[in-house]
Amino acid sequence: MLDKLFIVGDSISIDYGVYLEPMLEGRMIYDRKKDRDSINENQDLLEAMRGANGGDSGMVLQYLSYLVANRLFDHDILMLNCGLHDVKRNVSTGELQIPLAQYEANLQAILHLMQPLPVRIVWVRTTPVDDVIHEERMKKFARWNRDVITYNGVADRLMEAAGVQSIDLYSYTLSLGDGYTLFSDHVHYNSEIRMRQAAFIAGFLHNIR
Repeated sequence: MLDKLFIVGDSISIDYGVYLEPMLEGRMIYDRKKDRDSINENQDLLEAMRGANGGDSGMVLQYLSYLVANRLFDHDILMLNCGLHDVKRNVSTGELQIPLAQYEANLQAILHLMQPLPVRIVWVRTTPVDDVIHEERMKKFARWNRDVITYNGVADRLMEAAGVQSIDLYSYTLSLGDGYTLFSDHVHYNSEIRMRQAAFIAGFLHNIR
């Protein structure tokens, strides 16, 4: 029987997922976060459940908590990513969307939530930001690669301590070229890069322990 893979991640995972799904055909059953329009809960939960984008670490925690509490999670592998939304900064105040200490607490809570389940977790390191390109093309909020590095470092420490395997999509993506050859906008990648990211991830998943 094929392992069932479930992905909860930011829009980067949606982009490479288009290529990843056919690459895993015959090896894994692919699934990911999708809309759940029928939920009658508070507005924060509705926001966390809406769409394919996992959002920040608080939203991921809310989403997975709902699935677990309602016995809706029955997958063998959870491929997880959050961080790119957490490091958004208010352009006026510099305030982070999710401060570092809260990010760490959210990840710890996610690991604690999933620990009793018979599921293997795979963590995907947050992809890089090009400071100049992001500032040129996105005016609503700021992102800085130094924050990505810091948040990835916290996640690395927590995942290593928990025995969770990590896919270093950050370093791999950096190896593919400079910002203007990678990005299609302020933070998303062109189709060639998305396909190569998918192949990199598929190679990891084909050999997962």
